[in-house]
Amino acid sequence: MKSYFSRKANLGGLHVGLGIRDDLVVHERDQAMEIFKETVEFENGRYVVQLPFRKSYNKLSDNYSLAKQRFQNLCDDEPCVHKKPKLQVYLFNRVNFGVSSSPFLLAATIRHHIEKYKHEFPDTVELLDRSFYVDDLISGGNEFEEGLQTSRRAKYVMEAAGMDLRRWITNDTNLMEQWKKEHFDVHPVQETVSLGANETKVLGLSWNTHEDYLTTDTKSLLEFVSLDKNTKRFILQAVGKIFDPLGLISHFTVRMKYLLQDLWKEEIQWDDPLPTHIKKEWKKWREELPHLGRLKIPRLVLDST
Repeated sequence: MKSYFSRKANLGGLHVGLGIRDDLVVHERDQAMEIFKETVEFENGRYVVQLPFRKSYNKLSDNYSLAKQRFQNLCDDEPCVHKKPKLQVYLFNRVNFGVSSSPFLLAATIRHHIEKYKHEFPDTVELLDRSFYVDDLISGGNEFEEGLQTSRRAKYVMEAAGMDLRRWITNDTNLMEQWKKEHFDVHPVQETVSLGANETKVLGLSWNTHEDYLTTDTKSLLEFVSLDKNTKRFILQAVGKIFDPLGLISHFTVRMKYLLQDLWKEEIQWDDPLPTHIKKEWKKWREELPHLGRLKIPRLVLDST
């Protein structure tokens, strides 16, 4: 037998049949008075109170047979529910990619491996330990010989762990040529000096190795602001599209953060039109945005001296 329930059923008189309108507290009140009479006595003008134990309730009945029957019915109705053979457990013998623990496992594996060489190459081990950004090694040197020695040792240490460092790149053409002679896997270099040539990504910024400067890619941001919406929501989305991990263009982005603070102070809702004075500042900022992509920031912003 199968039961069907309809949301359209008329339940108007159901509460009468169930006695919902009855005084449900009558029984509980009578029970309380009965306990009061049994536990409270008057003696010499004072109350004598006995503290009864909490009334024990009957335990739930054993429903094993009912559960077994329901499970059996499930097995009969669902072919996918059957007894399975014993599970075989397999363990990964390498760092798995794509799971939540992958970044930690990668970092822990690299650190565990390079620690083996801390007595042989202490400076290189220290560099490898602090200069990896995800799986990219970002470092450098002040002299040609220093850079060459560092690259050789780093390559040797990482190859021992089966991690071959590839796509080496530098702003020093002599070092680049030496890497090629020693069969380093170098980043392709173009002979032309046209716009966009010899550029690679470093920390989300474009690095021109020919002239050794950093730029900010504003193409997607310009496309977004071209939608020309004047709301608090749109401004926040625009600011979120600016990736500046080194804070090189903070003097430009902080203006919009101040603007958002003003919007909160004036209690402007997410999709409300902007006040005139804020709209003016927002328009000015958008007009200056194309110049940001043409800004060339020297890679060596701060000298060690």
